[in-house]
Amino acid sequence: MTFDEYSAIDAINWSSLKHMRTSPLAFQHALQAPREDTTALAMGRAAHTLIFEPHLFDEEFAMWEGDRRGKEWAQFKADNEGRTILKTTEIDDIAAMADAVRRHPLVAPYFHDAEFEQTMVWTDPRTGAACKARADWMQPANRVLLDFKTCRSVDGRRFGAEAARWGYHLQLAHYRAGCEYGLGWAPKRVLIVAAEKAAPFDVAVFEIDAASLELADAELSELMDRLIACRQADQWPGRYTEEQALQLPAWVFADDEDDIDGYGLSSGE
Repeated sequence: MTFDEYSAIDAINWSSLKHMRTSPLAFQHALQAPREDTTALAMGRAAHTLIFEPHLFDEEFAMWEGDRRGKEWAQFKADNEGRTILKTTEIDDIAAMADAVRRHPLVAPYFHDAEFEQTMVWTDPRTGAACKARADWMQPANRVLLDFKTCRSVDGRRFGAEAARWGYHLQLAHYRAGCEYGLGWAPKRVLIVAAEKAAPFDVAVFEIDAASLELADAELSELMDRLIACRQADQWPGRYTEEQALQLPAWVFADDEDDIDGYGLSSGE
């Protein structure tokens, strides 16, 4: 199934559901306003393609070096309509990152008997809602589910904080449900393969443990329940539905100059 065919399926996916973490208003807006494409997003897609579907890279991406204006640029865009255009240096970095991932000794075994960009469609057993997902990577024979992420650093604590902020554990819990209810097998291991976006393109493999997945399942259930309630009421409130106390930062309440200095501030400037 192509990505366009997947996108046309009317079902809840993580890319939309994650906005419920902010508010139903944010969720509704995300459905109605297409996300603007950026260089970062384009490079992420290119990395996925080079790692999982390298035979499609030349079909989907083109290289351009120079000013993005003038007749030559206009002609190049016309000649490459439908392809994502990146700079040569950007593609060189992506190729080096993809090579680092595929060659890493901890990662290489997961390419054996693997399936990539697998579409999953299922009915959520709790709410009866139609759900979908498109998993980066899986090893059905070994019941391993994997996802690829780029990052600034593979340091465990830094990447863990990034994962919590962006809800990577929730995303993989959603994918795990897709495996179980859409494909008929439950993953025994759920992994994130992370690669740094800049040289030397260090790579790490992080396993999401049972406790983290249990926590993610609980939050997913809350998000799904809230989404269904908003659909039934056709009401999409913002982050707050009541007046809030203003939350001033701690440095405002510092007692003396020493306390202020502790926050990296100067009382005289």
